[in-house]
Amino acid sequence: MKKTIMIFGAGLNQGTLIQAAKDLNVNTVVLDPNPNSIYKESANHFYTVAGNDYHMTKQIALKHKIDGIATTQMENPLELMAKLAKELSLQFNSPKIIKRSLNKWLTKECFLKNNIPCAKGYLLKKDDVLKEKKIKELKFPLIIKPIDRMSSQGVLKIEKYQDIDKFIEITRKFSKDGTILIEEFLEGPELSLECVTYKGKTDIIQFTEKIITPYPYAVEMGHFQPANINNKQKNEIECIVKKAIKSLELDNTVSHPEVKITKKGIKIIEIGPRGGGDFISSYLTLGSTGVNLDKAIINLALNKKPKINRTLNKYSLIK
Repeated sequence: MKKTIMIFGAGLNQGTLIQAAKDLNVNTVVLDPNPNSIYKESANHFYTVAGNDYHMTKQIALKHKIDGIATTQMENPLELMAKLAKELSLQFNSPKIIKRSLNKWLTKECFLKNNIPCAKGYLLKKDDVLKEKKIKELKFPLIIKPIDRMSSQGVLKIEKYQDIDKFIEITRKFSKDGTILIEEFLEGPELSLECVTYKGKTDIIQFTEKIITPYPYAVEMGHFQPANINNKQKNEIECIVKKAIKSLELDNTVSHPEVKITKKGIKIIEIGPRGGGDFISSYLTLGSTGVNLDKAIINLALNKKPKINRTLNKYSLIK
């Protein structure tokens, strides 16, 4: 019997995911807040639904008797999806695991608890007054970031204590409740990994190098694959990332960990429980490895083993 999957998003980054479902002969029920979404016509069924409208989302899911849920390259729907999956007994990470992965402070606490190398940090809530003695254990330069945003939104490098007041309100604007994370700046190349975890086993599909603007901002301006690193670095990064994914209890998912190569070794930054944005998990990884991560996402959502056999060894770039 033909399966039906609910896909969250019909925008530019979701087109290949919808197509992947079609290629796998899976019916698509696609939701997006934008009634004019670019890929709405690609769906078998399309609904305009607000991103926070859980009731309508659930009613549509029940109407179509969906077998799974999926999205990629964005984080906004993940908590709603986790709640829906729990109620309808669908394959997805639990609400607790999703919350832990999306909240950068909870992620950091998990890494520290499991002895996974990462930057020292300090949590500053909305109404907290920052005093210099509170962060005396942190060495400048520092990074300030919202605890709940992706794509380096609101991320700024701070050279001295006085600069925090100058930039802190910019960062707060990107946080849902004004809470931010202050942590030590990690000097060195930054890269991400594109991973697939199925039944507790993680496969590293590709290493991606990042191009960013000059500091104090850290806006992502491009990505290329594969990252320019040696085999020793690859092995060390892979070991740490697999341990980090396990510590967060992420499973049956595509993920997008970010790391830095520093003079003191590999340090992990965070792990997105989703495909990498900027077309990393779609066009770039497919072009450089031959692995279709969109199809992997669909199969994982339907509790099927994804096909991740590498067939290419090429370069890909978006800028």
